[in-house]
Amino acid sequence: MRTLTLADNPATFLLTPRPATKSQYLVYEPLPQGLTLDDAVLLHADQVRAGDLVIAEFGGTAAARVSVHLPAPYLADPHTISGCPCEGCNRCKDFDGAEPHTVPGRDTRWVCLAPSEGYEPCAVYAVPAPLAVIPAAVVQARTGQPTP
Repeated sequence: MRTLTLADNPATFLLTPRPATKSQYLVYEPLPQGLTLDDAVLLHADQVRAGDLVIAEFGGTAAARVSVHLPAPYLADPHTISGCPCEGCNRCKDFDGAEPHTVPGRDTRWVCLAPSEGYEPCAVYAVPAPLAVIPAAVVQARTGQPTP
């Protein structure tokens, strides 16, 4: 387990070991070959850059927040909500149908880190949401994967 911190947040963020490939209800993809949780850094959602590998969100409140690993880590491809290239996934439709007073601020309060694929919704987060990511430079250096 690793402890991560943000400069502007006094909370402690605990990055727990990645769950076994198959848990009771989910199948967790392993991290790409050559990458480990030791490569992870903690960023706000709006600080995630193209090619960063998003691996976990954080749950809990107050002093300690614990990682919630994503079953399938993904390479970030950030967009504003209004500039999202998805074809109207349910998540983005929620923003389009929002109360009129919330629509103007959606691009300053929310970010789409991965447009939808198939029937999955876009990965949309509030701008200050803490996320564990492996930076694009590390991903590219260790795996040879190009950044988006």
